Amino acid sequence: MVKVSNVFGDVYSGKVKDAGVFAKWKGRQYRRSYAKPSNPNTPAQQAVRASFSDGVDKWHIFNALQQQAYNPLAAGQVMSGFNLFIKRWQTMTAEQRATYVEPYTGFKQVGSGPASAEQSTNTVADQDEYTLAESPILIGSVGFTVSTGNFDPVAVVDLVRGRVDILKSDVGAITIDYQSGGRTVTGEVIDTGVTAGDVFYLDYFPVVAKSVVLKSDASAVHSFEVDIEKGKIYVVTPATYTDGGSFQWKYYTPINQVKYELFKAQTQFTTARVYSDANGIMKLAQTAEDGNRDGIFKHGSYGDIIVSNISAQDAAMDEYIKLTAL
Repeated sequence: MVKVSNVFGDVYSGKVKDAGVFAKWKGRQYRRSYAKPSNPNTPAQQAVRASFSDGVDKWHIFNALQQQAYNPLAAGQVMSGFNLFIKRWQTMTAEQRATYVEPYTGFKQVGSGPASAEQSTNTVADQDEYTLAESPILIGSVGFTVSTGNFDPVAVVDLVRGRVDILKSDVGAITIDYQSGGRTVTGEVIDTGVTAGDVFYLDYFPVVAKSVVLKSDASAVHSFEVDIEKGKIYVVTPATYTDGGSFQWKYYTPINQVKYELFKAQTQFTTARVYSDANGIMKLAQTAEDGNRDGIFKHGSYGDIIVSNISAQDAAMDEYIKLTAL
């Protein structure tokens, strides 16, 4: 279809057989001659198209935070974070693509003063939900002590962070089923032969409460879930158990609206600017290929914390940040 713009108010756009092509550029109507598209499909063209397709597929694997990590880096280049990533991907060698590291993802928890001492909540036979006395809960602080009961969890799953903390060694092939963002994930591989203290991160988060089934060699094993924001613990597997055991956890006093700003080291080029929410949580990711970072945590009622020349991984890692009131 062709549209025309003239003194009568008509608008032209599109191709008129082989006579020409009408279009607009910056609000101005123009016409150019029609040139039949050339598509020789040379090996070089095929390679470019394949790398572009691979880059798009890679982008779609990223979580939302990883995709957002490229947006500040595209500032001033009249392109989106997606465009920047694809541009970089297209210029990488095969070796560079093979060793490419996805953006590091993490949660910062910001609080007033140190986190609490370790707290303890005893199990009750067959109870599937516990409300902890305080929240939010410190990421990575939740554990379990086995006593006279038969509940003996292999791992705790942080629903908000999508983090799996191994509490008990297991030589089997560990997989997990769960739900997140409308997806039903089945058989996501954790590892084979896990050890107490190991930490793993799920492909998707946040995770729907009471949806987790942890398995070893395809058989369900004991586990529990924690919602660090609500201060809740859920026991799904097993459905029944005897009392005699306790959950351990720590909490903190959150600070809202703390700004965390990151820069490429020794520059003023911003790579992130995030703010803590009502739970004192900041969610971010940082690209691995842009060098080290400088950063600052800032709030009008608390002293600043400055970090210098840290790795992208450390800039984004799960961490509790203790601020001191002025």
